[in-house]
Amino acid sequence: MNVTVKISAALAAGLLLSACAGRPVKFADAPDLSQVDTNRGRKITAQAGGFMLFSALPLGTNDRQYRAYEELLTEAGTDKIANIAVKETWSYGFVGTSYWTILTATAYPPKSRK
Repeated sequence: MNVTVKISAALAAGLLLSACAGRPVKFADAPDLSQVDTNRGRKITAQAGGFMLFSALPLGTNDRQYRAYEELLTEAGTDKIANIAVKETWSYGFVGTSYWTILTATAYPPKSRK
């Protein structure tokens, strides 16, 4: 086999495998309850989705958890997030499958200083 063909095949395989990797998500630690007002917590929700075209081409599916968490942090603003729940849904389409990550949490504002 020609060396150029071997190198091209290795590069193609590397590109295909790298397309299947998403960014890891690390949720923030639970807030210190002495620092937040637990009586004024509010429910926040964020979601992100993607589509697997022909069950082979991931379009926005690999980093949907990361994107949903970033949206959740934006929605919380300066409030602290606790009680994070993750829901994954999917549905078949004509040419592929759609995937959705839905995050719900409680956002607690900091205690006001008196």
